[in-house]
Amino acid sequence: MASETPLEVVARSLLLSSIRTIGDGANRLIYPASSCAEDDDDDVVVDGVLDSTTTLVAARALSKLGRSDLAWDFLRTLFSAQGSDGFLPRFVYLNRTTNDDSGGGAVFEGAGWEEFVGSHPGPKLFPYPPRGRAPPSQIDESGVKIWSSNTISASPHHSTSVLEIFYLSNQTEADVEMLLYFHGRLQKWHDFLYNQILPNCSGSTAELEPSHNGDPTPCLVVYHPWETEIEMTSPLWKYAMENVTKAVVDAGWSPNFDIPASVKSTFDYPGDIAFKTLLYLLNYLSDRSKNDGHLTNDERLPSLFQMVDVGFTSALTKANQDLQQIGHILSEKHVIAQPSRNSIEMATSRTRQSNGMLQRMWDEREGAFFNSIVNHNDGESAPRSSNCMKSLNLPLGSNFDALWAPISNMTMVEQMSSHLLQHSGRYSFYCGDYPLWSLGGCGESDGLAMVVLMLRNYRVSKGLRNNKEIGVARFLERSSLNLICGLPNSDDSVITNCSGSQRLKLAFNATSGLPLGGLTSTLTAAIILDFLHPDKIFKYESGPPISASSVIVLIAMELVVAFSVGLTCLLLSLNLMRMATADEEGDAFVQIIREEQPEMELLVQTPVEDSGETNSNYEAVNDSGSIFGFIPLTFWWRN
Repeated sequence: MASETPLEVVARSLLLSSIRTIGDGANRLIYPASSCAEDDDDDVVVDGVLDSTTTLVAARALSKLGRSDLAWDFLRTLFSAQGSDGFLPRFVYLNRTTNDDSGGGAVFEGAGWEEFVGSHPGPKLFPYPPRGRAPPSQIDESGVKIWSSNTISASPHHSTSVLEIFYLSNQTEADVEMLLYFHGRLQKWHDFLYNQILPNCSGSTAELEPSHNGDPTPCLVVYHPWETEIEMTSPLWKYAMENVTKAVVDAGWSPNFDIPASVKSTFDYPGDIAFKTLLYLLNYLSDRSKNDGHLTNDERLPSLFQMVDVGFTSALTKANQDLQQIGHILSEKHVIAQPSRNSIEMATSRTRQSNGMLQRMWDEREGAFFNSIVNHNDGESAPRSSNCMKSLNLPLGSNFDALWAPISNMTMVEQMSSHLLQHSGRYSFYCGDYPLWSLGGCGESDGLAMVVLMLRNYRVSKGLRNNKEIGVARFLERSSLNLICGLPNSDDSVITNCSGSQRLKLAFNATSGLPLGGLTSTLTAAIILDFLHPDKIFKYESGPPISASSVIVLIAMELVVAFSVGLTCLLLSLNLMRMATADEEGDAFVQIIREEQPEMELLVQTPVEDSGETNSNYEAVNDSGSIFGFIPLTFWWRN
């Protein structure tokens, strides 16, 4: 086994040191701290906050390193905040208060009830969970309080992460059990997402288009920019958030708290005015959720912001395929029954539908995928009868997120790959020494400096592999490692002696190559380890067939049961025949009595057939309290 490079040692050390636990014993929750804020050269870990993206990528890296047990623990903590309706949040918050045994009083750990925790949005920004979205138990068995960003959902990469963590693990019995554990929870998550799909999404000037299932074309939208993986400094938001910006000005709204320096120091802080717009939209969503259970659909506040995001749609498209594969693996291993025909058809329909939504975002003329803003159109007879989509044709690095899902049309893949490697033109993204620039065109727009994002390069490189563009994927991975190391981006550069200890950041200035922001990123450490360790071949072994001895035992048991049933039926038949014979003999005796002693006929009362008259003797017996009379029912209640 090759020795570890200094860069791998630093990345592994940072990832392992980010692991935090809260709670006691078997009920403790394990999670990765998302970042460490540099403060006078001392790292201060931001505790009690799980970012969904960081957690999923870190879990995948740990599974590659042979620690699938920790990877599953990360995911269990992330899913602890899943709502009863299947909702999974972008952020999860944990805290606990315990008594100090030494008599020092109460000890608090985790995320406090604040607007911000480090650079992350805090739980106080999400006071009113919509119906069904609160964690199932706000306080778990170990006394840990669980809260979530209940109006901000996660990007739907969960099914893909669960499947790949299983593939990268040793696929032990424990790994299969965890695959089963998450299977049902992932199904609920996908059910939630498909309940959010909007019907009747048409182009701004086009007629409604029929989808594959005959219904008007649907779309799935995000309701806040934080539900995407797009940086907040992207020029996209200037156009996408126009309605929200106008609402802020009209309302004269300002937050009743100060924005801390830890937030303003992040690489993608968009400025006070734009950030205030983000907070206003968050407050608007919170107000909607607070009144959700008391208003009809017509009375609810209209949506200020609805966007069809390329990355979100692409993630869902691949997640649908991977959720089907998880079910197939579990059935092949005889853990669950084979899926029914209806469930297979529904899963196939969802995969086709999400793929159709993604394909519809393709612009043939520009050779790129574009996000769209969705606005309601009010018809004469039905308010909000259609949803009008307006494409945002901007040359953005986030457009490449479409590659995450396998694309059947290789012409699309080739066009996008060529954009990624171009040095000039509106859709060029390799303008300096390192790709992938956040904005195409090899220049600056509105005074915004171009950045290279580690998460974007990670998503795109994995997407290129999913689409069989292995060479371009390797180039992007190597370029990312060279950037982190501060090495020239050439084949002559080697990372053997690179530690990159001061450059494990989320983003870099695309022109100078210098790291941005004051955060040492757990996410970047996990990405480095993922790049340095190639994936295994994704395969699994089916469960062993039932052994011959087991088959013999089952057959023997079935024969015993069948014999017992047959013998019971035989005895029952003989008993019925005996009773029938006895009845016939009784009838003959009565006939003899009638012939020989007619006066005895009075002892035998024969009911009058179909006369509607009641037998008097029968009534007399009932009146005397016979058990054949009506008996009132008595119910017993246990206290």
